[in-house]
Parts: sequence; structure tokens; C-alpha cells
Amino acid sequence: MSQNGETSIDYFVNGEKEQTTQHKLTVTEILTRAGFEPATQYTLTRDEGSHKYTDYQEEVPIHENERFTATFIGPTPTS
Repeated sequence: MSQNGETSIDYFVNGEKEQTTQHKLTVTEILTRAGFEPATQYTLTRDEGSHKYTDYQEEVPIHENERFTATFIGPTPTS
């Protein structure tokens, strides 16, 4: 439970635990909260069912122990 009495929801991005008290987060919020910035250089996939999100503003329902994978799609640096 959070400090204000709301129940927190644990979810995972690339195996790393995240928490929220919100029942929905946008794709951008999920990626940036997990440290994947800029979010537009990553895709987000729900592990259960392998659903890939293509709209960064789409609201995603967050369930307890939900698992997501962030995949880098940005430009590859060259030397």
C-alpha cells in the first residue's frame, strides 16, 4: 500500500520491478518510468500474449505482476 492509502501495483519491465497506484499507464509512461528514454526509441511488448504496442499514447491496463519487454529500435551508433 502506498503512503496515501492507495494500493500499489507491482509490474515488471525487462525483469525490473516497477510500482504504480494507477490502473492504467500510457506506453510512454511505462517506458520512461522504467528508464527507457527517449521512449520513441523503444517498443513495448506485453509478455503475456506477445502484444506489441505501436501507439505511445495508448493507455495500458496494469495488473499485478504484469510483465513487459522494452526493445531498442533507435539508430545504432557508429564509430
